[in-house]
Amino acid sequence: YRRYVDDVYRYLVVKSGLQEAEDLVAETFLSAFKAAGSYRGSGAVKAWLVGIARRKAVDAYRARRPSVPLEAAGRVADPVAVEDIAVQRAELARVAAALGRIGPDRAEAIRLRYFAGLDCDEIAPLLHRSEAAVKMLVHRGLREVRAELEEKD
Repeated sequence: YRRYVDDVYRYLVVKSGLQEAEDLVAETFLSAFKAAGSYRGSGAVKAWLVGIARRKAVDAYRARRPSVPLEAAGRVADPVAVEDIAVQRAELARVAAALGRIGPDRAEAIRLRYFAGLDCDEIAPLLHRSEAAVKMLVHRGLREVRAELEEKD
């Protein structure tokens, strides 16, 4: 739990929002505990947990249809000055908005890569794509996010 909770939490904050993330983390680890016997050991544990978290986030979205899907993701890090937190949240909000304006597959690949900390070979089975396709999604998605952010400046 302690080894993976921060990565799962960061991913869920970006995917579902700050308020919902804590509940989804608890649901994720509860589901993982219940399904531990079905884990085949063929992939990384973190990828398996993020896959569970991803499904929990999708289920929650379908059930609640949140009006504000993303807020902030910096709560797990070391304490920093209040101003720094405000700047981080503003930047995260800009990135989250940019992710919302690009293709959903590219946005999800970026979330899994940079917020959940998964490698492309771990993301591939979650998105039902090849590793090369995931690399291309991330590359193109980053280019689109960069363009969106530059356009808004």
